Amino acid sequence: MPSLGVPAWRVAVKAALKKNGKSACAKFAQLATVRASTGAPAVRTVVFRGFGDAFRDDDDDDARDDGDEANALTFCADARSEKIRDIAGDARGEIAWYFPETREQFRVTGTLACATSETAAKDARGEARRRNLWRKMRRGARGQFMWPAPGETRAEVGEGGRDPHDVDEDDARLDDETVGEHFALVALRADRIDHLSLRKNERVMHEIVDGTWTSTRVNP
Repeated sequence: MPSLGVPAWRVAVKAALKKNGKSACAKFAQLATVRASTGAPAVRTVVFRGFGDAFRDDDDDDARDDGDEANALTFCADARSEKIRDIAGDARGEIAWYFPETREQFRVTGTLACATSETAAKDARGEARRRNLWRKMRRGARGQFMWPAPGETRAEVGEGGRDPHDVDEDDARLDDETVGEHFALVALRADRIDHLSLRKNERVMHEIVDGTWTSTRVNP
């Protein structure tokens, strides 16, 4: 497959991130998946961690030519969460990402892939990117992956007891080399982006056609 290079939509996303840098919610996006249990839609907020090429190994020459992975929007998740089970059953996904300062929205449609401790043995590249994302996380943020499984009934903590959500940031399990067992990297490999600028009353559709990104202005 030919390299797709740096597409126009990625340039637009990076510009939006820069212009909205003072907004605390600029990196929050809404990710939709298909529920594994019912087939109904499921939506939740995730934090954009960077594009895929930010987490590759410097000596990974193959990754330099893989635009599909390099341009993937990357998030992290608890491997025990529902979203990971959803993706295992149906890899289709879409995010809606709104930037308040510039009043623009990106709807990104594509295929989701997960790198977890369970996929490490058969996916060396994915494991390398998972490890590199872990290293970029604050120790405090790493600690949430040591919590009890998400969605389960929260245990009552008696007087003098320790809440299992209180993780010591000096815990050796939070160091750079010990990637959390439940830490997962989630990547959305885009094939269609709908970019709407409310301020400019402009809308552009970005799609892959015959291995090349195309951009078409459409009515808002």
